[in-house]
Amino acid sequence: MPAVRPPTRASAWWRLAPAGALVVVCGAGAQLATTPTPAVASASAERSSAVDRDDDGLSDRRELGATALRHPDLGPLTTALAQRRERSVRLLFLGSSTTYGVGASAPATRYVDRVVAGLQASFPSRTADAPVRDLRRSTLRPDRSPGVQGVNGGVGGTTAETYFTDAHAYAVRLLQPACVVHLIGSNDTVEQVPVATFRARVAAVVRRIDSLTRRPPCHILVQPVRRYQVGVEAWAAYGEALRQVADADLRVTYVDAGAAFEAYDALGADPANLIGTDAVHLTDAGHALLATTVLDALALSRDGLSTGTDPRDADSDGDGLTDGSEVRGYVVRQRVERCAGRVVVRQRARSLPYVRDTDGDGIGDQREAAGYRLLDGRTVRTDPSEADTDRDGRTDGREARTPGGDPTTCRRPAG
Repeated sequence: MPAVRPPTRASAWWRLAPAGALVVVCGAGAQLATTPTPAVASASAERSSAVDRDDDGLSDRRELGATALRHPDLGPLTTALAQRRERSVRLLFLGSSTTYGVGASAPATRYVDRVVAGLQASFPSRTADAPVRDLRRSTLRPDRSPGVQGVNGGVGGTTAETYFTDAHAYAVRLLQPACVVHLIGSNDTVEQVPVATFRARVAAVVRRIDSLTRRPPCHILVQPVRRYQVGVEAWAAYGEALRQVADADLRVTYVDAGAAFEAYDALGADPANLIGTDAVHLTDAGHALLATTVLDALALSRDGLSTGTDPRDADSDGDGLTDGSEVRGYVVRQRVERCAGRVVVRQRARSLPYVRDTDGDGIGDQREAAGYRLLDGRTVRTDPSEADTDRDGRTDGREARTPGGDPTTCRRPAG
């Protein structure tokens, strides 16, 4: 049975969730979904849909997205996924041998790679999907391309005391992950680390990671498969320790992945062949079940994403245009003579509310919308969402910096 964690933490995120809602966490095939009572669901939805704390013309519900409202712990990840076509969305996986991939027959069958592949399939970007890379390669040559990326930081044999090192800290500072997945507890239980000590060590890692990031990421604490040397009651105590860490922090989620393996009797007859011959590490089927359990527990979908903006800031990217105007669009009054097609007299433009220069032409969105001076003293407005407004093969920024250049007409300057 999947565990149920009621929303006990006081926060702005929870206050926006429907009253009477329960959040379902963990278990095979578990769905994270709110179950509001009928009496309050419609009224609560109507109130939250009208809330606009930063007065930018976008409701908080739209800026946060349905998934973040339903499961606020994942807010940093859902916001990053909304921006995935323009920015890297990095997930850092921490843990011991299972995270590293022991037992898997190939990199693609590791649980980490399966989770990343699942997210890439659900949230495609405008570039080719990047393969999961280890910590060393990720820090030597960070991948700046947009889309979902996975970084495998697993180190075999580690415990809650040793699974996060200075090398991991350097990677966090450099890569700024949107979310960190901690698969931890297996070796601690075998070594009989006191539960209170285990809990304190995991909480300390979460705090340390947060201190290294400009925007603290979300954290997913995954309880792995029970080791055969450990009793059910003792194992449950370590799981409760992870749950307590999650309950104490707004951006931390607990997923009991081990429950799915218990349901399949993996430590008994193991009819699905989930555990390898060493009775410890997962087979390809085990890695697949672990990945599926984590993905199902997160219940992420494109329909539940937000606008990628901050509901507490009317201008998330600080470009001088409100988030609402950038999302809905605005009129750029300018006569544009393109190389092909009719002359545009008034063009409606939209821009990304989380990027200051949406089209990357070297001129900020606000300057393009409000107007800027050319070298000959004339003021023009150009399209913030199109790098080459007149489509003559040269970017607006280049033409604006060229003597005689004009990004609103296809006519090239003399010489």
